[in-house]
Amino acid sequence: MRLVQLGVGAVGEVTARVSAAEPAVEKVILADIDERRLREVAAKLPPGKAETRVVDAADRTALVAAAREGDLVLNALATAWDIPVMEACLEARRHYLDMGTGGPREITGTADLDEQFALHDAFLERDLTAMVSFGIDPGVSDVFARALYDQFDTLEKLLVLDGDNGAVDGYDLACSFSVETMIEECLLPPTVFRDGCEDRNEPLSEFMEFEFPEPVGRLTLCNVDHEESQLMPMFLAGKGLRDATFFIALDPGFVEALRVFKALELNQRAPVEFGGATFSPIRFVASRFPRPVDLGGRIHGAVCVGTLAEGTIGGERVRRYLYQVTSHDQAWEQWGVQGTAWQTGAAAACAVTQFARGEVALRGVVAPEQLDPAAFIAEMERVGLSHGSVDLPVD
Repeated sequence: MRLVQLGVGAVGEVTARVSAAEPAVEKVILADIDERRLREVAAKLPPGKAETRVVDAADRTALVAAAREGDLVLNALATAWDIPVMEACLEARRHYLDMGTGGPREITGTADLDEQFALHDAFLERDLTAMVSFGIDPGVSDVFARALYDQFDTLEKLLVLDGDNGAVDGYDLACSFSVETMIEECLLPPTVFRDGCEDRNEPLSEFMEFEFPEPVGRLTLCNVDHEESQLMPMFLAGKGLRDATFFIALDPGFVEALRVFKALELNQRAPVEFGGATFSPIRFVASRFPRPVDLGGRIHGAVCVGTLAEGTIGGERVRRYLYQVTSHDQAWEQWGVQGTAWQTGAAAACAVTQFARGEVALRGVVAPEQLDPAAFIAEMERVGLSHGSVDLPVD
């Protein structure tokens, strides 16, 4: 299989390197607007495996031409490009894979999951697969949710819990993945599945404490908007699901900054004029943060992503947490990236390699919950993305 990968940031580097190690992936064609970065990532792939293309994703003709060079197109760009790349894949008649989505359009101006799933029939009619939200979270978190669903007799609650105790040398504020995405997600009214119905909370309004497996430990988490709150009820409601939502650990200083961004409307994507210049407020704010790709070696600590299920097994109440822990320091030593980039990129590469080996037979738009969780988790273990499971006291 020939893989066309759009985007070569920190996550894209990991995805390319892990995918290129799979014998079923014959060639990895890296496409990005940054020629220097293309050469840098290509040099880290096995000899003869990589090719590079300078492509501006805003150029539809160039995007379709790039897609036609492969069998599967991995979209490692910002989520704003999901629909344009999916449409390019339909025109080129190529399979598609991404690591997350944006939206809602009425607030952010970018497509959400509903728009992606609206393309299901178009992909199905062309005998194509579009794998959406296959990163660490969303992605592995959803695979864990499906694994838990299969283990439980009744399942009333699914919580995705993401905790990072990392500290960044030299920076008071930093994000381990896309700054724009982080600001946008945290300040959206988060979608929640509560009492069996979809609802929305106020931004930064619901917090909880959770004791993560070591070495992460106890952290304060905040409910933010995330794909799992829609995907889990969509596919895993059959055993009595009443509540499903997403929580992430946020540094108190970052929460304070987010409140300021919102008050001053600096989280807006629409251009504004100031001093004779026109700029997007959120992109300006993001430009003042360090780039996630530059944080490798500066973050110390660990990140844990997992899914907590509450329900019954054999008539007994059970709270079970399936999780994946990555050390930022070890990710830097072994891969030259920070932990979140390793988690996300390696997870997407698991989807690539399964597809390359013919292990994904589904067509149309496909979510992580629809795959065999045991096979996906086995692939995670094979590439070094190990997982754990712990039963917690029942409240």
